Amino acid sequence: MIKHHHTLTDQHRVVVRGVALRFFLRTDDTWSPVTDTEFHQRLEEGLFDPDALRHDVLCPNTKRVELDRDDYWVWYDGSRTVGLCTFYGLAPEQCSGVPEFMTQAVR
Repeated sequence: MIKHHHTLTDQHRVVVRGVALRFFLRTDDTWSPVTDTEFHQRLEEGLFDPDALRHDVLCPNTKRVELDRDDYWVWYDGSRTVGLCTFYGLAPEQCSGVPEFMTQAVR
């Protein structure tokens, strides 16, 4: 049996099996580079309904959407946070389809 371990590195750029991953969060219409740790934390927070959490109730976030492409993975928590993980060391502006995702998901 093969065991896989995921270790956060607290770095913006992480190389996994020869592929450079970069992590970004979108705030104020700008993509900001963040560490894998910060990205993962915001991703986990976005999995749960923020309104329910304010009342100490744990429910899945039904407003969350995501898009997985060959060169990136982007998600929106349905209220305030957009996360982008690019592959092959790409910058957000190099990822085709992200502007369309933003237009559709973030209204």
